[in-house]
Amino acid sequence: MESKILSKSAAKGLTRIGDILIPGDDKFPSFSAYMCMEHIDDLISYAPEDDINDLGMVLSILSVSPKSMLVWLVKKMAKAHKNHGPAGTLLRQLNMGIRGIVFSLYYSEKPGANYTGKNPDEMIGFTLNKVLQ
Repeated sequence: MESKILSKSAAKGLTRIGDILIPGDDKFPSFSAYMCMEHIDDLISYAPEDDINDLGMVLSILSVSPKSMLVWLVKKMAKAHKNHGPAGTLLRQLNMGIRGIVFSLYYSEKPGANYTGKNPDEMIGFTLNKVLQ
């Protein structure tokens, strides 16, 4: 399924970053292997249009960036709390926004239609209990 909100290049950029943040191993699927990008529209459909356009532009740039640059960017984003200048602010926003999207998709219990393995939530023993009053 293709996104109706993000361009193909933006979706590719998010998938590339997702695979750096969640590369997978012999137990857990990588971000792309879990195929959760099928649900990106559910996650971002209520975001303001300007935010979606800005996100799409950044992700499109990341879709054609060398992997070494993406790895460097992810490391810089993770350490942005130590940078108190304007670049630190931008890196913190990217870190929160991109990580938020990637991890929300991955742990949403919504794999892609063709995914056949266990959900990551099941593998870590996480269950969400809804308390009704």
